[in-house]
Amino acid sequence: MDAAELAIIRTVVGIALLVFIARVLGTVFKHFKLPEVVGEVIAGMIFGPTALGGAIYVLDAPLIEHNELLTAFSVMGGIIILFAAGLEFTFADFRKAGVAAFVIGAAGVIVPFFLGFYGSTLILGFEWPAAALVGATLTATSIAITIRVLEELKVNHTAEAKIMVNAAMIDDVLALAVLGVIASIVQGGTVPDPVQIIGVTVAAVGIWFVMLVAAVFILPRVVKVTTLWKSEGVVEPLATALAFGLAALAAIVGLSPIVGAFAAGMALAGSHAIHQIREYIDKLKLIFGPLFFAVVGSLFDLREVLSVDFGVVILITTLAIVSKLIGAGLPAMKLLKDRQKGYRVGLGMISRGEVGFIIAGLALANNIFDQGTYSAVLLAVMITTIVSPIWLRRAYRNNIPIPV
Repeated sequence: MDAAELAIIRTVVGIALLVFIARVLGTVFKHFKLPEVVGEVIAGMIFGPTALGGAIYVLDAPLIEHNELLTAFSVMGGIIILFAAGLEFTFADFRKAGVAAFVIGAAGVIVPFFLGFYGSTLILGFEWPAAALVGATLTATSIAITIRVLEELKVNHTAEAKIMVNAAMIDDVLALAVLGVIASIVQGGTVPDPVQIIGVTVAAVGIWFVMLVAAVFILPRVVKVTTLWKSEGVVEPLATALAFGLAALAAIVGLSPIVGAFAAGMALAGSHAIHQIREYIDKLKLIFGPLFFAVVGSLFDLREVLSVDFGVVILITTLAIVSKLIGAGLPAMKLLKDRQKGYRVGLGMISRGEVGFIIAGLALANNIFDQGTYSAVLLAVMITTIVSPIWLRRAYRNNIPIPV
């Protein structure tokens, strides 16, 4: 076998190990009444390439490495998770939560960005490019983690859960627009004027909305035609193709693949074959869900904990938490007319994830973050990823709301 074949074999074995260990650790956490997703993320941290996964050698190389194959499987996991989430929300649900979700999602991007920016400049003394990238890192919610906790608690059909998920989708679209603006500043050295920034943001939201409406109109009809064939095993491959097709389309137009997958799921939520599709996707999630969260955990280098400035970590973590409670939680309290529900929305929006890692990596690659700042930002992102599902679960534990 040549080197390429050996690398593929190692990656496949590594993926199998990550899935198994993440599932086991998730089950252990569930036994102790903690969110399974936290166990899966920690499994990735422990068995990632910078920890045990890199120390175990198979065929003369580390068992687990971040390569294109592992990344591809992780992206597939994110697409499946968000597609499954979309299957729980019809377009009618989105319209019902529309204004509230947009306000909460927009505020959940604007407040973290400016708190991160001014906190970094006034307290840490960062120059504006580094401060802007800290602010950008704090914008995007890791919606996959929030969805997982809502599903575990069986509250994903409640009013605040629907608003939370739809707000997080708006949040993600806007955060990616911010990323696009920041990337153009960093890589091109030019600062867009306010009209350009607003234009990029409006375009991103508009593209996603057009994609969603088109999907809602077209996809259920496509599925209905295939069900008329009365042929077994047609609906499931079609649903998979539609999920990945819309994810790819979203990526082509500059959005995250997961927002396309969510739109596909929402479109099929009203189809005649919805129960069949849900059963199929739930089985896929058993494998791809733990893998996705384990890979998220593996992105953090445990060795960086030894050299990080914990003062910076504490400040950025505090800004990350407070900014979402203010930006998303306070508007939710007002719009839902319920402080407890609004507080839950704020908690559900705290977790950051893959977008934060991408922005931090961009800053490091362009010498805007030094290694210490990069490590501090990554650790802060990882802390929010772990504490948010724990706090959200605790907030629901003693007062489960009535589904609507």
